[in-house]
Amino acid sequence: MVKNITKNPKNIIICIILILFVIGIIPKAKRFITTSQNAKEVEYIAITETPQIGEDDSDLLLSGELKPFLHTEIFSRINGLVNQRYVQLGQHVQKGQLLATIDTPDLDAEAMSAKSALISAQKHLMETQYQYNYAKQTYERYKKSGVNGAISKQEIDTKYNDFKTSEMNYLGAKADVNRAKQDLNRLTALQGYKRVTAPFSGVISKYNIDAGANVVAGGSTTSTSLFEIQQIDKFRATIFVPQNYVRYIYNNQAVDVFIPENPKQKIRGYITQISGKLDNVSRTMEVALVIPNDGQSGLYSGLYVKTAIDIKGKRKIMTVNPACITTISKPDSYVVEVRPDSTIHFIKVKQGRDLGDKIEILDGLKGNEKLITNITDELKEGQKVKFK
Repeated sequence: MVKNITKNPKNIIICIILILFVIGIIPKAKRFITTSQNAKEVEYIAITETPQIGEDDSDLLLSGELKPFLHTEIFSRINGLVNQRYVQLGQHVQKGQLLATIDTPDLDAEAMSAKSALISAQKHLMETQYQYNYAKQTYERYKKSGVNGAISKQEIDTKYNDFKTSEMNYLGAKADVNRAKQDLNRLTALQGYKRVTAPFSGVISKYNIDAGANVVAGGSTTSTSLFEIQQIDKFRATIFVPQNYVRYIYNNQAVDVFIPENPKQKIRGYITQISGKLDNVSRTMEVALVIPNDGQSGLYSGLYVKTAIDIKGKRKIMTVNPACITTISKPDSYVVEVRPDSTIHFIKVKQGRDLGDKIEILDGLKGNEKLITNITDELKEGQKVKFK
């Protein structure tokens, strides 16, 4: 048979290839078997830490937005045309300062008509007053004469009716005069709104008119605000304090306010209002601040700011290593505990503040748990592990 192989060159080549293949595959197979065996021998060892409980040595940082202490839109109380605008955007104005004047030809004509109506009503009142006085005197004379029987009762009754009729005419004319006066006073008061003045001292943050613009009295769907004015010598800001910190805040408490881009420059503000009610969803309480503005701090309305409330040493907090936190189902956070029987258990926790090298835990832990810091995706609920 060997002779047959040696006689056929093709058989020789095939044998050589088979020998080389066997020589190359054996080391690889050996390495594969060795690696598999080593993998089976490697065990997962969990590195654990316990939560830390200590005094809170940081400020409570919350975000807010600066709003003007007072802010209002100014509408016209009358229809007309803008005669002149006297202020510019960003201009500081004082309470009562003239902002614009409005021409009101229709209102002026109506006021003139009301004035004429008052004069006419007053003349009519004088006439009815004369008639009333005359009828009253006549009735009194007839009444005295009727005592002696010189005048019949019928004539006395007629004069009484004339007296009462003139009295009613007089009272009606008097009411007409009062109504005409009220109408004229109303129109005169409206004419006073030709002068648009500042309701308080502040800054003009917006205007929508120029000379010649048509304005419609406020309250209509077609009316447009003439100006927006803001009081910015102090600002308001609203923050929402979490339930865990509510008991540490009080009225007139000092609060540091700063811009995130410049945290070193802090402005001192004060808590002025506390709502006293927790939101049912966010479990936070609304708190209002007042921040003085000296004009040199770079504060302006609408600015996003951070607020720092000093709560150092006022409360105990629980913190964990950030490596203990995992999110197996967003947005919830979990930690992995090694129980006494060496099995693992996933615990859902509520995170608080991120303090950099540690994370505050608000709910979910007791404080004596052994928490895994080297968490891997292969960990399963109830899995048995070694730990240290």
